[in-house]
Amino acid sequence: MRLLARAPSTRARAVGSRGDASSFRRVGRPSAREGGRRETESSSREGRLRELAGAPRDGADERASAEAWSMVRDRALGDPGMTTRAWNFAIRAAARAETEADGKRRAREVWDAMRLETRPSAYTVSELARALCRRRSDVREAMGVMREAVSSGGTMNSFALDALITACARELREERAKGRLKDEKRDAETVEIVMEVWKSGRGYHNEVSLANAMRVFRLCGREDLAMTIFKENEVKTVDARLLKIALQCCAGVEGLASAEKMYREATAIGGDIVAETGHANTLLYAAKDEGDHAFATKFFDDMLAGVEPPPDESSLSLVILACAKAKEPDLAMKYFERGGDAGIKYTDSTIDALLRACSKSGRIIDALSVFMDAIEQGIKVTERTITLLVESYEHVASQPDQLAQALTFADMGAFLNIEPSERMIKALLRLCVAGDDIDRGRLELRKALERGVPMTCTSVTIIAEALVSRGNVEEALDIIRFGRERGIKINPGAFIQTISVIKVRNDGAGALTLYKAARGEFGLSPNERMLEELFDALGRAGMWKDALRVLSDDVLVDDGALKSFSEPAVAHLVRALCEAGEFEQAVAALDMGRLLTGTPNDLASRRLERAKQRAKKALAE
Repeated sequence: MRLLARAPSTRARAVGSRGDASSFRRVGRPSAREGGRRETESSSREGRLRELAGAPRDGADERASAEAWSMVRDRALGDPGMTTRAWNFAIRAAARAETEADGKRRAREVWDAMRLETRPSAYTVSELARALCRRRSDVREAMGVMREAVSSGGTMNSFALDALITACARELREERAKGRLKDEKRDAETVEIVMEVWKSGRGYHNEVSLANAMRVFRLCGREDLAMTIFKENEVKTVDARLLKIALQCCAGVEGLASAEKMYREATAIGGDIVAETGHANTLLYAAKDEGDHAFATKFFDDMLAGVEPPPDESSLSLVILACAKAKEPDLAMKYFERGGDAGIKYTDSTIDALLRACSKSGRIIDALSVFMDAIEQGIKVTERTITLLVESYEHVASQPDQLAQALTFADMGAFLNIEPSERMIKALLRLCVAGDDIDRGRLELRKALERGVPMTCTSVTIIAEALVSRGNVEEALDIIRFGRERGIKINPGAFIQTISVIKVRNDGAGALTLYKAARGEFGLSPNERMLEELFDALGRAGMWKDALRVLSDDVLVDDGALKSFSEPAVAHLVRALCEAGEFEQAVAALDMGRLLTGTPNDLASRRLERAKQRAKKALAE
């Protein structure tokens, strides 16, 4: 059902179904003698409400909200000065309460009073949308009130629809800004809600609401859906802002070639859209993602020549990053210099892009030169700059004195008052591992944890893996324990990675020690990958009895472990039993595996048959 229905031509006098409006004081109709005075008062009241309402984007103002709310609440019944415009100002002002809950409640009460006395307008619907919809969870309720306004004579419009979509977009941006990881379930709900708004408002959308809907879909990883609504031709007019988001989504779904075609068609001579640097940068970004340095450099040359919009700092960074992804450091340096010659001001992003090109190719000398030039030019050195410089040393860390030099630059970050991030620490830890200085790696990890640098289990795992690869299982467990003591949440990934590393050494006992620590000391329930790595390690080491013990004492009695018992785990167990000559046990394990996984376990079956054939052939010889 469409959100908008054509409003009846007669003036609506709907009776409110809620009790909020009845709390407004009514003091009788004015006499003829009082009419002139009331009109003057009403005019001044409307002016005051307009002041209290402020601009649509003005922030919270509890005083303004409370005053507007009381002015409407205490007004006389049938006050001739409360025009539709005055009511609209009152809704906007009432919504400016200090808390969202109060703002929505007051705006709703104003609307309940308004709908009893006057006919709403298109602006009323827009004000209700802005007042009642602050986040994704408000959309459906706000749509219900907007339907009330339409049925009372208001007109739906693109501004009201865009207010609903913008609320979802704003919440997504806030979540991303807070560093929250993408939540597939939450994103799917957002997509569903925005799609409801889009479908309900067909016939009323414009380029702004379309662009914002596409932006929400893109933030949720649904560029395909964004392109679907773009190609519906619901909106006939495409402006510069809509073109930019369309190019971004097109590049993500259909690739650089399709995005370039859209760009050429939209900005052709005689068209309504003049190409801007932002549009050109969208194509450069797509080229960077695809590593198409040939397109990026050619397009950047055209920008310098005036054939395309003029380049800016982002353009230069993107062409350098495209060269970096293609592992063309010489080309990256060439365009770095070409950008400078063209008068493009270097920024920290430009320097970081060039450092990335150097780090990907091990061009440490060039990286140092770029870093020193940045300092000389007064470009602000950021945490990202130091991180990229450290990463560029990873290729040469095993060479004499290179590790010490890299650590010196890492320490320079503290000298420049740069707060280290986990990414910087991880780069430093990988550098220590590459330079075969695990002790320094442990020291750097401990220093970072003691300084309170926000860290995750990944950083701890880097050192733990390095220790396990050298057979130091207990030391690896000690570093994991230290991380937990410092507040790091230890997840199964730490043990999956360490067991995976140690199985290469055919150290089944070490793998079993790590597994038992994960289960007992750290209280982790084994997932599918952990069991697969464990049974693989035990099978390689010929520890089939221990594998059966884990199966009987752990997997079969733990619902979580039972659900995680997979076909590869069964295959590893069957292989271990076959290599030990325990064919009856292998058959039993295969049957049990089929029962537990509910699948044929073809890999395990093939391994069992091949093992039997080898055994039969050996006996024949």
